[in-house]
Amino acid sequence: MIASRSADTILILGGAGMVGVQVARQAAREVRPSRIVIASLTEAEVADAIRSLKAEIDDVEFIGAPGNIFLPQSLQGVDRSEILSNRKHYDALFNEIFSREVDFKESALFQLIERYRPDVIVDSINTATAISYQDEFKIAQKTKSILDFLEQKKGSVSHEELEPLFGAVRELIISQGIPQIARHILFLQRALEHTAVRIYVKVGTTGTGGMGINIPYTHSEDKPSLQLLAKSAIGFAHTGLLFLLARTPSASTEKHGAIIKEVKPGAMIGFRSVARKHIRLRGERNPAYLVNPREEEVGTSLELVDSTEGKYGRFEDRDVPIEIVGADTGENGFFSIGEFEAITYPRQMEYVTPEEVARTVVLEILGASTGRDVLAAIDGAITEPSYRAGVLREYAVREMHRFEADLQDEVLPSIAIGHLGPPKLSKLLAEAYLILNAAGTDEISAIRKMEPPEMQRRVEAYVAANPRIVSQITTIGIPILRERNGKIVLTRGPKISIPPAGPNATSVPIDRGAVEKYALNGWVDLRVSNFERWHQRLHAITSPDLRKEGSAAFEVSTYPSQRFVPGDIVGWLLTNEADEQGMVGRRLY
Repeated sequence: MIASRSADTILILGGAGMVGVQVARQAAREVRPSRIVIASLTEAEVADAIRSLKAEIDDVEFIGAPGNIFLPQSLQGVDRSEILSNRKHYDALFNEIFSREVDFKESALFQLIERYRPDVIVDSINTATAISYQDEFKIAQKTKSILDFLEQKKGSVSHEELEPLFGAVRELIISQGIPQIARHILFLQRALEHTAVRIYVKVGTTGTGGMGINIPYTHSEDKPSLQLLAKSAIGFAHTGLLFLLARTPSASTEKHGAIIKEVKPGAMIGFRSVARKHIRLRGERNPAYLVNPREEEVGTSLELVDSTEGKYGRFEDRDVPIEIVGADTGENGFFSIGEFEAITYPRQMEYVTPEEVARTVVLEILGASTGRDVLAAIDGAITEPSYRAGVLREYAVREMHRFEADLQDEVLPSIAIGHLGPPKLSKLLAEAYLILNAAGTDEISAIRKMEPPEMQRRVEAYVAANPRIVSQITTIGIPILRERNGKIVLTRGPKISIPPAGPNATSVPIDRGAVEKYALNGWVDLRVSNFERWHQRLHAITSPDLRKEGSAAFEVSTYPSQRFVPGDIVGWLLTNEADEQGMVGRRLY
């Protein structure tokens, strides 16, 4: 248990919120770390949270870390409106969300985790709200109205008239929810892989508390609003991505992958305090005051916002603030007594206290079986691979090989066609096929004895004698790489799958570094250096020793055959060999 260690650090994302503060309070008592890092959006809320915690806890160091983990580190402190209006800022945010070449180490999330190197992370940020409340529906409607206006103009459109469209489209692009949550999880995965985090607990959301689509507490007259459904969609997309992350092994041989958990309250979380408050009306920044209403006859149109000066005077000729007593529910807002009574009524959203949520989180950190880990529940409910499917796999493979042998020269060898996505799979299958056929034997022990130069010589001889195989490999978009007299030479077809062409580009710059990258991830590499890599792979393959270990010999790192079968060999490599991004597997060499 973590409590037995003496130098632990807990990082609480959203640590100044209701749940975050309670997690800090209970973790300080029960986990007893050396320090707790409170990360939240603003300096003021971080300072307030730490002040309240220090007043009752004196044996833990509290550290404040204000900032927005959903922005690049370079944009910390920059307002969203400024990001949209400043092209340099906008491009930085766009690249963090959409670019293939983004450097995850530049993300605020990675730098925060790298700076404090916590053992435990508790993420109590209302991520679904932060993303979905950018309201891509509203922005899409605004964009379409501008498009419709411009389309109705039959004459030419000036650049000034196009500017609102440019701004709306830019805002719509970076407000999309799925790209943001997908990139967030990838940054989290990289951060967990490169640091010593052992446990990550997410406090998630259903988006509707304990209710369903019938929820009446929406953000428009719709029931429910699309914005609220988007919140639920992002909340459960987040759960699905965390589920994948929880099933991802560490790419490092030095550490085990972090334990990933999610606690998902199915009710409104409340409340922080009972308070008297001068309230703001929805959509307004300043506190509200009573006004003198007026009457008007209803005609053919109705002004929804009537700000004409002089029509509405001050109530009783003075400023009367709208101050009421209600419940401060933190991120959920301030509710009147009536609103609180309605929303917490049985079979409405009801509510759960932040102390109860925090208690569950802390118990999960300590390894207790609370039964509230959503990811563990999903893992126990999915349909697992079956014995019947395993038996049928062997039969299907044998039948396909028999069918291929019966047809002989009527069909091309069944190597790869690229339908499973990344060209690395096709590249590895093609290389394994060439090695198998060039070796003249499928005995791994015999192929393993071939030195890399001999393996290269045999493969080159096989390739020269089988031009149809060369044509087949290159036609599907996999070039064949050689190096002659210090120059890079490609045998290629009409298209190349990697690097992928950009939306408007048909060519890309190339240098020695790019060649090495593409050779590793999608080009059949016939250089000696690649056969050295295959030589190391073959020596890393171990077979199960049933005599000594029995059934325990069958584990992920063993290859259960003495035969070199290209598909099985590549499957074993994809399971056991870490890729350059550190996504899966373990380093073999």
